[in-house]
Amino acid sequence: MKILTGILPILSVVFLLNVFPLASPAQIVADHTVVADFDKIPQSYLNEVKKMWVILAGESHSKGYRIGCQLLENLDPRYQVSIKESGTPEGYTDQHLRFSRATWGDYTNASGWIYNYGEEDWFTNETAVARTKAHLTYCNTHNLAIAAMGFGWCWDMTGNNWPSGTPDPVYQVRWAGRTEYGPEGSRRWGLDAGDFDLTGNSVSMDTYLDATQQYENHCASNGYPTKIFYTTGPVDANENLGENGYQRHIKHQYIRNFVASSPGRYLFDYDDILCWSDAGERREITWTDYAGVTQTFQAIHADNMLDMDGTYTEDGDHIGQRGALRLAKAFWWMLARMAGWDGETLGVNETDKPCRVTIQPNPVSDYLAVRLDDSVRNGSLVLTDMNGREILNRPLAETGNGIDMRGFSDGMYIVKLIFDDTMQLHKIVKN
Repeated sequence: MKILTGILPILSVVFLLNVFPLASPAQIVADHTVVADFDKIPQSYLNEVKKMWVILAGESHSKGYRIGCQLLENLDPRYQVSIKESGTPEGYTDQHLRFSRATWGDYTNASGWIYNYGEEDWFTNETAVARTKAHLTYCNTHNLAIAAMGFGWCWDMTGNNWPSGTPDPVYQVRWAGRTEYGPEGSRRWGLDAGDFDLTGNSVSMDTYLDATQQYENHCASNGYPTKIFYTTGPVDANENLGENGYQRHIKHQYIRNFVASSPGRYLFDYDDILCWSDAGERREITWTDYAGVTQTFQAIHADNMLDMDGTYTEDGDHIGQRGALRLAKAFWWMLARMAGWDGETLGVNETDKPCRVTIQPNPVSDYLAVRLDDSVRNGSLVLTDMNGREILNRPLAETGNGIDMRGFSDGMYIVKLIFDDTMQLHKIVKN
């Protein structure tokens, strides 16, 4: 686990759906260091992940996440997952993680369920950004709340347009990649707007980062529970082990630096996870740049190109089952962190009988009902605004609690329930 800034307080909490922290957390990065920690997730947080619908929108490489999650369930039934590859997404359940790449519309379709999402649908043009925002709105307002969503890179950083042109004066490498439906078409692309002179392409890594940040802001401003996460991309394919691989490595590091620049962001480091083996070995290769300097960078470890039996069969994700399983373990770890797990405690302080809580409606206009089960007799109900200002603080009633929200301004609030040495935080939206 990488906690890049700050230290979060460790709370003995059992978070339910709609968990929201009172302060911005440090960045949470799922990389090779967390793969082995998947089995440390307390059962209560496994249960929270099983309430989630998670979307990893992408093309062929995104299949690795889904294959891996199915393999993990096969090995350990605690990690239940339901994967849909077509049709209408499954509605809410608390029995298994719902995982797919379904989106409502894409670049070429304003509506309808789509199960294939490329760079042209996520970030290379204004229509892509508008349609992805419309998808987030549609799902979150049609009883299909999205817990988390990210973009699963394909060979977008390396494919179709190989390194050519003038080397970048800072990195001493030529840029490569594809940008379907970009303003200038599908061309090589670099890191920022300054690379237009080298690529003739206004699309850059900053375009991806800006689009993804817009999705974060869109969800936050509308009160959607969706957490947007950033990702790095593939590291496979032999033709990407020289200059092409090095310029891709720079692009991946650029994403990491962006995530590290602001608290509260999530990164799933697909690249880093696959460059290490289960035995803790990292594969490194070299390439000599245009300044004559030998650059060392990581590439996919051979073990992650193998299936569980030591052979390899192409099943659509371009990596082996071992690699896919590593992705799944880190993915569950990240989702548990999103659900409120601190990444360290093993549940020893969790209540044996977590309180069942119903808070509705959410969003709320008039009265908010807070109902607890009969096991709760003592405790407090606290309502705060998003600046942490306490608005209401009163004892919990035995039969339920109601909050009159009519006098409050529209926006997001936190309902804090404190009982039996347990604290639960629930985000609500007033409109």
